[in-house]
Amino acid sequence: MRVTFNPSSSNAQLGAIPASTTEPKSCPSTCPLKEVCYAKFHFQGANWRKVSETGLLWSEFLSKVRKIARGQIWRHNVSGDLPADAEGNINLEDLRALLVANRGRKGYTYTHHLLNDHNLEIIKEANSKGFTISASCESVDVADSVMTEHGIPAVAVINSEESRRFFTTTNGRKVVVCPAKIHDNVTCATCGICSNPNRTVVVAFPAHGTAKKKTNSIVTVG
Repeated sequence: MRVTFNPSSSNAQLGAIPASTTEPKSCPSTCPLKEVCYAKFHFQGANWRKVSETGLLWSEFLSKVRKIARGQIWRHNVSGDLPADAEGNINLEDLRALLVANRGRKGYTYTHHLLNDHNLEIIKEANSKGFTISASCESVDVADSVMTEHGIPAVAVINSEESRRFFTTTNGRKVVVCPAKIHDNVTCATCGICSNPNRTVVVAFPAHGTAKKKTNSIVTVG
């Protein structure tokens, strides 16, 4: 699995924090957004497709992570997902090596891998050891269920035309629309909500990019 690493992102939403991208084959075939993902299009898509040729090997990537300043928030996988086998089981050895490299730092990411028993155990281990993994969902109610049933943080993609900044799921859990998406003076670097494994709210991301209309047809409010 190959990964690119940027020690200081130029992405306006992220802010100047370290960030990585993993090659496209890391994304599970079961992801319902696989064909409409924003990361497949324009400059992001072109750069993403090059990662399989130009990216670092996993061990080389980990050496970059170890150089991140302690206490620093950083984003793993602006595009891509965690390394896994053909059945969608997250690679335990690779992830544990990442947890070691991340010690003292505040890495975070999202995953669309299936929430089977194997993956849930690994996700929980990561969240307990300082590397936050949120389950990525297509419904705030599903995200709510994941948080309630499995005790892990979750996020949801929502309709691009959603105008509310805050609302609740059917069961009353608070939903917060990504602050960096709706405020010009907020970035991931200054927000940090997604790096908190103990948050009690669903973080929602409005569909965006070239295929946002198709994405709108997949995601649901409930």
